[in-house]
This record gives sequence, C-alpha cells and structure tokens, in this order.
Amino acid sequence: MAKVFDGKVALVTGGASGIGRAAAIRFAQEGARVFVADLNLAGAEAVAAEIGGAAGAIKVDVADYANNQAMVAAVMEQAGRLDVVFLNAGLYGNAEGLDSVDEAFFDRVIAINLKGTFNGIKAVVPVIAEGGAVVVTASAAGVVGIPGNPAYGASKHGVIGLVKSCVEAFAARGARINVICPGGVATPLNGMPDVAIVDPNDLPRVPLRGFGTAQHVAEVALWLASPAAGFVNGQAQLVDGALLSTFAPIALPVGP
Repeated sequence: MAKVFDGKVALVTGGASGIGRAAAIRFAQEGARVFVADLNLAGAEAVAAEIGGAAGAIKVDVADYANNQAMVAAVMEQAGRLDVVFLNAGLYGNAEGLDSVDEAFFDRVIAINLKGTFNGIKAVVPVIAEGGAVVVTASAAGVVGIPGNPAYGASKHGVIGLVKSCVEAFAARGARINVICPGGVATPLNGMPDVAIVDPNDLPRVPLRGFGTAQHVAEVALWLASPAAGFVNGQAQLVDGALLSTFAPIALPVGP
C-alpha cells in the first residue's frame, strides 16, 4: 500500500528532540526521505540513525541565514528535491516575567524563533517543489499573551504574522504554508523525556487542557503537509487540548 509521502523529501528543523524528532520519524514512516536538522548535530544524527535508511542529519543555526542556505543546499545536493519542510526549531529560555527579560535575552529569543523562521522561509521558497508544503511551529503563546516570557510570546505572535504574510510567495511556487500553535506538550523543552513513537491510532485522547505528546502535534504537522490538507493554506491551527477554548474562570462579583 502506498504511503502518504512516498517519493517525497522532507526537512525538519529542531529535529533532534521533541516535536521535531516525532515528526521526522513519522514522515519517514509515511515514506519520506527525511533530513533532520538541528544545532545539536549529535542529536540530529541519533534521530537519523533511529530512522535508518537514507535519512540524513545536518547541523544548522537557524538564526544565521547562511546556515539556512547551506542546509537547504545540502538537501538539494543529496536528494535533488524538497517537498515538505517543517520549520520547528525554537527556544523558550529561562524567564520568570518581564523583570527577568533583558535586551540580550529578548534578542536571542527573537533571533531563533522569529528571525530563524524568516531565514528558513527565505531559504526554502526558491526550491520548494510544486505541490509542496511548509509547516511552521508557533505556539498557543502566539495567540494569547504569556506573562512569564514576553519575549517568547512576542516571537510566536510574529511567527504567525510572518507565515500569513508569506502565503502568496509559496502559492507562486504551487506550494502551501501553515502554522501550528501547540499548547502544553510533554517534551524536553518542558523538562519531560522523549518517548517512543506509537501507531497513530493508539495515541491517547488528551484530557481537557492537559498535556499532549510530541507525536500528537507531529501528526497535525503531517496532515497539514499532506495532500489531504490541500484546501488549508495560511492558517494558524491550535493544537492545545482546548486550552484556549474558553475564557479563564473568573470570580463573579457578589451582589448586595
């Protein structure tokens, strides 16, 4: 039976762990030749080894445009085409409110999360195959504020605006671009270990406003990159277990 991404080439940034790792493995399971890119080359190589076959690993600093160009050039040199891109690399950092965020921290978060996404988009758009798809990871913090880390919230709000602003550039290539906005996810970014990938049909339902797994988010990325999502373009898809579905509970004023 044919698989969804048979004959396709996929590139995943931030692929050494978490959502990126889960997506890289699942793209490969669905037939793609996968390139795992990360600043942590050893981690990317470990994921590529876990995938096996023709999977490759590339070191990339997404905050540097030349690094992104080299990453894409390496894929094109080795595989000759690029059909699917998951721009997932990101940084949360250590922050505990506005007072803890200085200019250097703010600049670093913006450089990786927002400028890094811009760099990836600019490097990819000239070579993305007709019918291809790009998926970008933002965050639920790109939809609402996050007082604990204003730099992160600002960067992810920017990512959503950036993606929406690049739809026409990809449409001119016959490709699509969308963004996913995860809520709480059990990943190393949140201090939780990576876990084994399971059959998608065996993924558990996440309790209301609970933590999902990296694979829960990866499955949405795979769907957005697939032909089944051909009518979905320029959208920001929440994947948050209904975290943002309602107003936060508030204490109503008590009458006299």
